[in-house]
Order: sequence, then structure tokens, then C-alpha cells
Amino acid sequence: MRNLLLIFLVFFISSCSLKPKLNIPQTQYTSKEDNISLSKEWWKGFNDANLNTIVNQALKNNTDLRIAYVRMEQAAAQFGISLSDLFPKFDGSASGARAKTSINDPNNQTNRFIYGNDFTMGLGLSYEIDLWGKYRDSLGAARAALRASEFDYEAARLSLISNVVQLYFNLANAYEAMDILKQTLDAYTQTYGVKLMQYEVGTIGEYELEQSRAELQSVKAQYTSAIETKENYLKALKILVSSDFDDILYKEQDYTKFSAYALALPEGIGSEILLQRPDINAALKRLTQQNYLVGVARTAFLPSLSLTGLFGFESNDLDTLIKGGSKTWNIGGNFLMPIFHWGEIYQNVNLAKLSKDEAFLNYENTLRTAFGEIRLALVQRKTSMQNYENYKNLLQAQEKIYELASIRYENGSIPLIEYLDARRNLLSAKISFANANYAMANAIVEVIKAFGGGFEVDENLSKEIEEDSKTLDMSFRK
Repeated sequence: MRNLLLIFLVFFISSCSLKPKLNIPQTQYTSKEDNISLSKEWWKGFNDANLNTIVNQALKNNTDLRIAYVRMEQAAAQFGISLSDLFPKFDGSASGARAKTSINDPNNQTNRFIYGNDFTMGLGLSYEIDLWGKYRDSLGAARAALRASEFDYEAARLSLISNVVQLYFNLANAYEAMDILKQTLDAYTQTYGVKLMQYEVGTIGEYELEQSRAELQSVKAQYTSAIETKENYLKALKILVSSDFDDILYKEQDYTKFSAYALALPEGIGSEILLQRPDINAALKRLTQQNYLVGVARTAFLPSLSLTGLFGFESNDLDTLIKGGSKTWNIGGNFLMPIFHWGEIYQNVNLAKLSKDEAFLNYENTLRTAFGEIRLALVQRKTSMQNYENYKNLLQAQEKIYELASIRYENGSIPLIEYLDARRNLLSAKISFANANYAMANAIVEVIKAFGGGFEVDENLSKEIEEDSKTLDMSFRK
């Protein structure tokens, strides 16, 4: 009965944990609309083969995503190390030595040299009993860190895809702007030619001529800036997507004009939005990790009990080393109790608590940032759709004006200068409409990103990541 009580007491003590209770305040907000269902391959809804290709390239070649995967592997390795601390350590050992004892050795009474051999072979045991849950809390912290690294990988993946898609749209917009500005430059060049002829015959003054020349130079500057803008977007996109340096340095990028996105997006916030963002889940797991580490730090105040043992053979002759008479064993325990460490243990616990406080504030800040991003994304989505309709109507009006101006000019009802003005206004409306079109496309991406991009918390997440990671280019390991 006494032995049973002793076993129960040891089990009870070893089941302790000194980690504090983690209280996470509930986030209160008003749900305005049901959740939307997004595919993790949401970019395919744009029906753009070129976009699909470069996203796949980015998921294979992007360095930041590969770094996130390696960090996840590091967290998994650390989890394995923490798990091993729960079990006894066994080590094999073997040694051999030969010694010569001096004739003048005080313990040598033979008046002659003595030669001796010592051969040992054994299995060593070392184990610290987890009295206060130090190793289990360390394992819990490592498990939370591993889970957080998985969420970090998903966040990096979503960020990468969103950036690639938006850069692709911006690049397509830049190409279109270059094309329209080139046409605009031709129109302003023709206008300046007309103004120059009018000036030469005296129908306009030098002021009107210089005003036309200034407008021409302004369009030239805009066209040059458009080329630079295109190159900036191209550079950023190539860095995210490419693995070939020649591809980054020399090659252009194919694109398709954006037309529409089939998915209807809501104007409100669904009730499960928190579970659809990997960054929020990662911040919560890091808070959980730090809470476990407070418990680990607290165990330093308490005594520790470790066991060591050895079972093996010892002999002065290799031939008899593994025979029964050469067997040897020993077992011992070590009890350690901290007495006075000049505040070191207290400050370590305090440091762990402060790290937990920092993790809590980071979690809170992640929540605030997330809701801010959701709010802004929904507002931008709404205003971009309104602007799209506004500039669409403007473009239609300018197209009608240009059509009428063309008829009137051909009939001789208006001079060339008015016809060219109508053409310039039409080209300006085209640029505005193209900008509004791609602003709407980018707003769609922002909403999808804010809503988690199809991410869902799943117990099989690690297996899903492992499957997705097969496309990563890890050839540098070979």
C-alpha cells in the first residue's frame, strides 16, 4: 500500500505544470454578413493563363516562401528535441587502457614493474524526473511554436500570391498606360504642328504656341515616367517570381488585360473571419508558446531530481570482458535545490512574463491591424467599383464626343484643332478608365487577402503544407 501511495505521489507531482492560466479576451464585433467561401487557388478566378503561370512560378521559386518553409522545419526539429527530453537518455560507451606501474611507486611492493589492462563496456542512463512539468511545458511551447510556424508559412504564401497578382495587374496597367500615352503623344505632336502653322501665318500668337509646346513636353515627360513605372513593376515581379537571373535582367512579361472577376464579394464581415486569417492564428500560438515558457522559467525555483546509472562489463582482459564475472552496474540520484542566485531565477521568470506580455500585445495589435485591413479593403472595394462606373461613363461620353467630332471634321464643320482636342480627351479618359479598372482588380485582391485567401484552420495543415511544399525549388540542398 505504501509503495502504491508513493507511485501515486510521484505521478501527481510529475503531472504538475507551473504555467499561468491563459486568458484571451473575446473579441466583440457585429457580424453584418455571412462568410464567403474562397478557394486557396482564388487567383484562378481571374481566368488569366499568364497570371496562373507566374503565380505557380512564384510558389516554386520565391525565396521568402522557402525561408518560411525552412523555419517551419526548424520548429519541427526543435519540437523533436523537446519531445526527447521526456524520456531517459541511453548512451553506449567502451574504453581500453594499459598502464605501467613504477618500481618506486609507494604502493608497489613487488620491486618490479607492473603492467595492467583495464577494459570497460557499458550502457549509461541519465534521466531527470519532470517533477514540475518543465519538460512538458517546454514541449507545449515547442508544439505551439511549430503550429505558429505553419501559420507563418500560410501567411507568407498568401502575402506572396497577393503581391504577385497585384504586381501583375499594376504591370498590365503600366503597359496599357504606355500604349495610350504613346497615342496621346502622337496627338499632341499633331496639335503642336497645327499650332505652329497657325503661328507662322499669324492666326495665333506666341503665347498660344508656347502653351501648346508646354503641353507636348508634359506628355513626353509622362510617357518617359510611364516607361520607368513599368520597369519598376517588372523588376518587383521578376524578383518575386524568377529563379533565373537572365530572366530578371532581360526578359519582358506577358500579360492579359483585366476584364472581370466572377466571385461576388460581400460588403460586411462574417462571424468566422478570425479563423480565416493565418497571421491571427500565428500570433495566438506565439502567445500560447510564451505562456508555456513562463511555467518553464518558474520551475527553476524548485528542486530537481535526476537519476544516473551504468550497466556493463569491466575486465583486465578482453577475453573475459563479456563474461558473467565481469558484470558491473551502479545507479545513483542527484537532488538539487536552488538556495540563493542573486535574483537570477526571479529575473528569468520576470523576463518570461514580459515576453508573454509582448506576445499578448502583438496578438492584440494583429487583431487591430486585421480589422483595419478588412475595413479599408471593403471601403476600397466599394469606392473602386463606383470609380469604375464613373470613368466607364466618362469614357463612353468621350468616345461619343470623338465620334461626333470625327464626323464634323470630315464634313468641314470644325477645324482640325477641335478634332485633335477631342482625340486627346478620349485618350485621357482611356487612361483614367484603365487606372480605375486595375484599381478595382487590386481592391478585389485586398478583400480576398483580408479575408484570409481561402485559408482554414485544419488539424491536417502540416500534411497540406508538406504536399504544397513539393513544388518548392529546394535543389540548393543537393
